Amino acid sequence: MDAEAVDQTPRSSEERFRRFSDRDAALVRWRFGQGYVARLAERRYRSMFHGGSRILDVGCGVGEAAIQAGGADYVGIDLSESLVREGRGRPGRRLAVADVAHLPFADGTFDRVCCMGVLHHLGRNAIRPALREMARVLETGGEVAIVEPNPWSPYQRVFAWVRPPERGILNTSPRALRRIVTSIPALAIARFEYDHTMPLAALATFLLRRWRWPTGPRMTRLLEWLHRRAVRLRPGPLRTHTFWRLRKR
Repeated sequence: MDAEAVDQTPRSSEERFRRFSDRDAALVRWRFGQGYVARLAERRYRSMFHGGSRILDVGCGVGEAAIQAGGADYVGIDLSESLVREGRGRPGRRLAVADVAHLPFADGTFDRVCCMGVLHHLGRNAIRPALREMARVLETGGEVAIVEPNPWSPYQRVFAWVRPPERGILNTSPRALRRIVTSIPALAIARFEYDHTMPLAALATFLLRRWRWPTGPRMTRLLEWLHRRAVRLRPGPLRTHTFWRLRKR
């Protein structure tokens, strides 16, 4: 599984990638460096990676999530050559430039495939082929863990309106994703839940396109406390994200 030898990015994928702003990469760095925001992101990745010994991280960026993989064999793919080049020099990260629709790995290579916020960047008709490809490289009994924006969240609706490249959020409703998954014989839904991956205290910051937030230990504890209280008050269907765990038959 020589990830560094793989640098195949079909032209169609490159064209799609040009639609994304550089702020998507900035958001990843911001998310892992901002106090309690980082804690929430790390907690979610640990949940996605849990139980995996051979992990494929789809849309990995510079591979910031690799540290949450523990001792597992971690491989990440991304469409951005610059992000992959930057991440390759860090320990514990084997990264490759590749398209999720054409994964350069043999059948059954991994026991866990993780996909954080990638599917809504694909065209409406490209989500099913991408999931089929993830299932192909997954061993029987392995799992695909997915986190996607919930278009029924008021925040995500506003976000999609403010940033046209994010309009794909409207294609990843729970009903739409469920319909796609159930049409793929190799996959079964093992778990589904609404989540608040995008923390409340950061929403205004994100919309205003500012990338700083208080990170001291006291402020972190306070924001975590507020986050827990706010999540309890918000009905599941209005939370910012959905979490899926799909098992290969």
